[in-house]
Amino acid sequence: MYKTITIFLMLFLHVCLLMAQQEKMTLSGYVRDASTGEELLGATVLIRGTSEGAVTNLYGFYSISIRPDQYYLQVSYMGFESKTIEIELQADLNLSIELMPSNLSLEMVEVSAIAKDEKILEIGSGIERVSMEQMRKMPKLLGEVDLIRNIQLLPGISTVGEGTSGFNVRGGGADENLILLDEAVVFNAAHVMGFFSVFNSDAIKDVKIYKGGLPAQYGGRLSSVLDVRQLEGNSKKLQVKGGIGLLSSRLTVEGPIQKDKTSFLLAGRRSYMDVFTKLSGDEELKNNNLYFYDFNAKVNHKFSDKDRIFLSYYSGKDVMKLGDLFSSSWGNNTMTFRWNHVFNPRLFTNITVTNSNYFYHIIGSHGPDAWDWKSSILNQTFKADAAYFVNPNRTIDFGLQSNMQDYVPGTIVPTSEESAVNFLEMAKEHAIESGAYVSWNEKINEQWKFEVGLRYVDFRRLGGTQYIYQDGVMERDAIIDSVSFSRHQTMARYNGLEPRFNLSFTPNKTTAIKASFHRANQFVHLISNTNSPSPIDVWKPSNAYLKPAQVDQVSLGLVRGIQNNNFELVVEGYYKDYRRVLDFKDGARLTFNETLETEVLEGIGRAYGLEASVEKKEGRFTGRISYTLSRSERKVNGINQGEWYRANFDKPHDLSIYGLYQLNKKWDFSANFVLASGRPFTQPIGKYEWEGMILPVIGERNAHRIPTYHRLDISANLNPEGKRGSWSFGLYNVYARRNAYSIFFRQQEASPQTEAVRLSILGSVIPSVTYNFKF
Repeated sequence: MYKTITIFLMLFLHVCLLMAQQEKMTLSGYVRDASTGEELLGATVLIRGTSEGAVTNLYGFYSISIRPDQYYLQVSYMGFESKTIEIELQADLNLSIELMPSNLSLEMVEVSAIAKDEKILEIGSGIERVSMEQMRKMPKLLGEVDLIRNIQLLPGISTVGEGTSGFNVRGGGADENLILLDEAVVFNAAHVMGFFSVFNSDAIKDVKIYKGGLPAQYGGRLSSVLDVRQLEGNSKKLQVKGGIGLLSSRLTVEGPIQKDKTSFLLAGRRSYMDVFTKLSGDEELKNNNLYFYDFNAKVNHKFSDKDRIFLSYYSGKDVMKLGDLFSSSWGNNTMTFRWNHVFNPRLFTNITVTNSNYFYHIIGSHGPDAWDWKSSILNQTFKADAAYFVNPNRTIDFGLQSNMQDYVPGTIVPTSEESAVNFLEMAKEHAIESGAYVSWNEKINEQWKFEVGLRYVDFRRLGGTQYIYQDGVMERDAIIDSVSFSRHQTMARYNGLEPRFNLSFTPNKTTAIKASFHRANQFVHLISNTNSPSPIDVWKPSNAYLKPAQVDQVSLGLVRGIQNNNFELVVEGYYKDYRRVLDFKDGARLTFNETLETEVLEGIGRAYGLEASVEKKEGRFTGRISYTLSRSERKVNGINQGEWYRANFDKPHDLSIYGLYQLNKKWDFSANFVLASGRPFTQPIGKYEWEGMILPVIGERNAHRIPTYHRLDISANLNPEGKRGSWSFGLYNVYARRNAYSIFFRQQEASPQTEAVRLSILGSVIPSVTYNFKF
């Protein structure tokens, strides 16, 4: 297969080269931050007086092929001073450009992550870029700047409730999001059971989330891609920054090893809830333990303007201990090696090798519950991506990738003679997922642009045991035989094509109408009957019975700039058609089960909605109002009498409002308000007694909802002039709303009546104070 794909890509590139106009010269290079040496992603390079130009790619590289002549370049990036450069182009020219951060007046303050007209000019729809500067000014839970919490304020992105570790995009499950940190997969992006994310804001350079019209280079998940890029490290001077808060502290050190050639970044963050418990006079509380930490490291070296290598590392872990009864830990380790190489001014390539490891470890220490349980996932990926800049109006992207997946579902070991647990080692599972893609990006004229891509995917489940069921009925007591496969034998194989398409029509400089379509397949399933992902959920690769899920998404939207694009209106509708989605049976047993296909059912799904937002991008006051009207439903034979029912994450109404006000150079204030439908739940409609046990009679799946969720947060930031430190003050859940996380039912002690009980995770005002420093 690889030989065929390689020949195909080489022939394709040869055709592209023949199409290129050889009489043109190529101007190429990088756009960088003059103060740190960091590449600027999405910077604009325009040829003044022409319609020619380029936008820097994910690595800060640009390429423009034009006829020999004298030109003026206009280079710009949000938050930086624009620069005009005169060039005499008589041959191919390598020109890297540095921009200085701008010092805007209060009336010209801009906090958006993108240029005011970028959403109008870009081809794709459903794309959001997150501003790190804006994130740092927003209200925070216990002073922690949190990426996942902030993206939930964007249209089309929601969560099922407080204290959940995942997020949902356009009616999709939390497992349908591809989360990348420097191109390495992150399986669980949560700390403290979902209250905080694994991303240290001081180490993040750029964040982009794709909700629809996925570029052909991405695959393996159905709903979205969250692409997080770490800082490369200041190549100009040594810099130290950090913060001390009520929950945790953080410290980041970056600087040059060899100025303008080699730089490094080291960032650490740790909570100290465990320190407070150890200081307690209560012996029982003193024996508890709860903390998390993150560590980020990165080094890069520039051999020349044609070659640069990067090595980045992340390690994060949570530890929770409840006296002598129970303890658990879970975390992620990722490593990324990247090599950027410019073959010629028109051909940019990137080779990436990543290693991702997710693990959890649970220990029960009391009597019959004395046991030790370990589980892990290992994902190793090789990628080769290339971009060929045919001319300023045409770019061809293509590449190959393959990843090896190793799943260790669990090993449970009794740790005392009193333990009632038996030793069990579930079989390891292995798979390989490969793909190749090509994407054609074309600017037809000033009004019309399109991007058409095609991705080929091939998935193979390797080794393991396949059970044979009588008459195809997948029940545990229907197993009649089994077939074993060696480590490198293919148990099941799935492949296919994933078309991608984006179209943009801009009738004028302030309006864009966009349409998109993408198909995606997902070969790994999060098997869970909880409301959101938890550390002990089961990730299961596809096999002969658990087929890959598939989705087709179409969207149509309008982007409209108002008052010189200071205000931006975005309206977008979408429809998603799901096939082969899985849902659990009533009463399913999902842990320590080697025949999970007997506990889940396959069906179809649909999700549709309308997103609308208005954003003010410039001035003392900036902010955004976002509203999403949507539905997400499932239809599975064997559940809800085979009728459509609400998905666990169906939220018809979701409103978010945030605003930032710059009072003066010292003080700025911010607030956000969220209002959303409560998530669905299944309510018992009766009960019966069986062998002395009271069992519920389950009603329609997800036919009821918990109460509406709403919350107000506020913050104030003090930045004394001439000082190296700043203060951040905040109140989370200002009016102490007791938002319901779930509803459960219990029998009253004094009567046979059953009562409904609302569980609230956070039901009070939570203040925060953080001191930040930088020098």
